[in-house]
Amino acid sequence: MEKTKKKMKINFGLIAAFLIIAILAGISITLKNQNEQLIQTINNSYGESFYELMEYVDNVKTLLTKAQISSTPEYSAKTLTEVWREANLAESSLSKLPITHISLENAVKFLNQVSDYSYYLSKKTIENNSLNEEEFANLKRLQEQCEILNETLVELENDMNTANVSWKELTKKEGNLPFAQEVANVSQNSFANIEKNLQDYEGLIYDGPFSEHMTSTKPKGLGDKEYTEKEAREVIYDYIKKNTIKNINYNGEVPGDIATYSYNIELNNENMVYIDITKIGGHVLWMTYNKNIYDENINIDEAKKYALEFLENHGYMGMETSYYTVENGAVTINFAYTQSGVICYSDLVKVKVALDNGEILGFETRGYLNSHVTRKLEEPKIDVNEARRIINQDVEITSERLALIPTEWSTEVLTYEFKGKVDDRNFIVYVDANTGKEERVFLLIESENGILAI
Repeated sequence: MEKTKKKMKINFGLIAAFLIIAILAGISITLKNQNEQLIQTINNSYGESFYELMEYVDNVKTLLTKAQISSTPEYSAKTLTEVWREANLAESSLSKLPITHISLENAVKFLNQVSDYSYYLSKKTIENNSLNEEEFANLKRLQEQCEILNETLVELENDMNTANVSWKELTKKEGNLPFAQEVANVSQNSFANIEKNLQDYEGLIYDGPFSEHMTSTKPKGLGDKEYTEKEAREVIYDYIKKNTIKNINYNGEVPGDIATYSYNIELNNENMVYIDITKIGGHVLWMTYNKNIYDENINIDEAKKYALEFLENHGYMGMETSYYTVENGAVTINFAYTQSGVICYSDLVKVKVALDNGEILGFETRGYLNSHVTRKLEEPKIDVNEARRIINQDVEITSERLALIPTEWSTEVLTYEFKGKVDDRNFIVYVDANTGKEERVFLLIESENGILAI
């Protein structure tokens, strides 16, 4: 009887062991399939953005050619407005790709200038003014550069297909090689050529927010101290707990209007954090940490509290939330600096918060570092009641305050910000606090995915 019981126990133990192994194997296969599906989804998303980018750049090239042919202000206005729209869409598609290094910085700058210059010219032609010889020459320069960008994107597509390289693989950066060099090792004529082909583009000098004499001005919020790479590395520990870090990979210096030291950080949980620290001032220019989010356990107001606490812990005081967007279980919140009750929209930071546990997944400070100073704010020359009379009296005003907003010419203007409703649509109107001139009008689009101003 004892032998039988012992044998039954052994058999039961073996059966239990086999069941556990089978369950673990099933879980492993399920997780593997889920991971493969996730990777495929990521590749499809990036691929869609890339093909949209190619289409928009091709459209811009064609429209710039048409703009050089058109002789009437009416048709020029229509064509240039389309250039502005397509260039904006191209930049939007470019921003969705998993590339945030210097390889595409010149392409972003170029598309910005195409968009803004076409908008600048369209306003001129809408007022029935014809383009002059210099402006036609500028359009030709933009069209030639657009052809180069278009050809380079086609080369990149061919190179990736030939080498069978996925977008997911291009996000993996190992060792200390600069990103452009790593990509060039896979594709000699792809991203490296975008950087090379556009690096000599001088930009246009004209009265617009992305004109060269505006974007080349020295950032105001960096400070004076120049950090060594070793000192910049220490800044990382202010944002990521040292005991959670497995390894820090230094990717080299990233030049630009705000030069940085670039790192990718391996965590003990096998996730990666990418971070750039400014050479001047030792500030985080941007930081991103990706993880899968399956549940949303906190609401937007709670996420805002997590983000504000993060900012205050890192020295960003007096910040106020403005707009936000929700995507893939995370919310990206815009914060603007306030001084003496005046909100300064130029001093912008963005914080991305996970909606499962409030973890900070992203942080970007370019607007703040470019613009932040202590302003000398003068008293408005007109009062709020006089400014309110500028607005249609039939609309409902729900709030009013002073706001400092950036202009098209990289200056700032003190305004009254009026929020309200008209025909169940939310809007914001900015009225110059010194002249009473209506500066900007935005519609607020609210949905389950956030609040945006257009």
